[in-house]
Amino acid sequence: MNANVTPLPEREPGDFTRTDPHDIRAEQAVLGAMLLSAAAVEACLAALAREDFYRPAHGTIFACIAAMARDSEPVDAITVKDRLEAQGEISLTGGAPYLHTLLASVPVVANCREYAGIVRDHAVRRRLLLAGRRILQWADGSGCEDGPHGITERALREVEAVRDSGQGDGITAQTISEFLAAEESDDYDWIVPDLLERGDRLVITGAEGAGKSSLLRQFGVCIAAGVHPFTNKPIDPKRVLIVDCENSARHMRRKLRPLRIQAELQGHPINDANLWIEAKPGGIDLARDRDVSWLLRQVTMIRPDVVITGPLYKLAPRALNSDDDAAPVLAVLDMIRARDACLILEAHAGHGIGPGGRRDWRPRGSAALMGWPEFGYGLRWSDDETSKDERTVDLVSWRGDRDERNWPEMLTAGGIWPWRVHTPLPVKGGAYSGWGDE
Repeated sequence: MNANVTPLPEREPGDFTRTDPHDIRAEQAVLGAMLLSAAAVEACLAALAREDFYRPAHGTIFACIAAMARDSEPVDAITVKDRLEAQGEISLTGGAPYLHTLLASVPVVANCREYAGIVRDHAVRRRLLLAGRRILQWADGSGCEDGPHGITERALREVEAVRDSGQGDGITAQTISEFLAAEESDDYDWIVPDLLERGDRLVITGAEGAGKSSLLRQFGVCIAAGVHPFTNKPIDPKRVLIVDCENSARHMRRKLRPLRIQAELQGHPINDANLWIEAKPGGIDLARDRDVSWLLRQVTMIRPDVVITGPLYKLAPRALNSDDDAAPVLAVLDMIRARDACLILEAHAGHGIGPGGRRDWRPRGSAALMGWPEFGYGLRWSDDETSKDERTVDLVSWRGDRDERNWPEMLTAGGIWPWRVHTPLPVKGGAYSGWGDE
């Protein structure tokens, strides 16, 4: 176990009764952490199954939390109590007071993975002991009439069952015919037709002041209003959550208010339930359990179709220079994506020189950041002759698109929205040049 983990208290002395391996305090710590933290719920569900708990009441509570997580319901002591009562199982778990006992049993919530590891280790040892007892009985000739070779085969199956415990029932892979015959539609689940699909990950980089933030706000407002962000054609409105980790609430209001007015002028007023804003100018730390739980709780409660956040450097306390630095941040972002959300992330480009002697527009830091998204584009000041009198950027792809989409090659500032698809001649009428340049 990690040396930095706060050790759980020792078992009570004086118990000389031989029992199967277990650690009740570790089980309590796991469940208490899950009641306190959405991130702990994700981690422990990935590590444990109901059958891994020695105390049946703990397995019942764990199964209840797992069911609530699958239903995207918030998990805490009160909601779990209500669910257990509705299922008629509250009396099997020690009642509501025991849930508060679980809360008090957690030394450090962030160590939930280590506590889950303790519970899992004991569960495997219990299964091995049970398998060993059966094998000893068979070897003694009790309960098995097979010969030595038959007993050996049965023993191997017992050990394999221990190895595969908690991995589900049987083969989960499908044959090609089964896979292609699935009832789930193969059609695109578009957020923006021909541009963004549910579950996509888009990272936008660019030079300082090139307009990344205004482009992301344009995406958010247009998608919530039901307008294609580049063509201005009607689309189905979607629910959007913007978590700005750089700008103040005052700044955000100044920038979003004219966008909302513009949506109304275009005949697409924004339904309040479709656009949610959180200003976190101090940033958040996606390596810290408290911030992870806060973010996942917002996503669980709001259930956005699109989450727009960043800049990337404000999502972690230090530079993400290595894969180990980037891994926890990307893991949390993937948890959001797993909730059927499209994720749009702002990042700053590095200052290195790429092929052709031009600036490399990939996000600065670990190589994992470059391979993670489906789409990665940088905003680069354009040197196109037709745009010399306009503020125009090239939309530079810094990673190969994983699917064919209709992304524009150039954008020009001003027009109905802060950015429009570049055309050699300026758009007449309705142009507005006061959107800002950040």
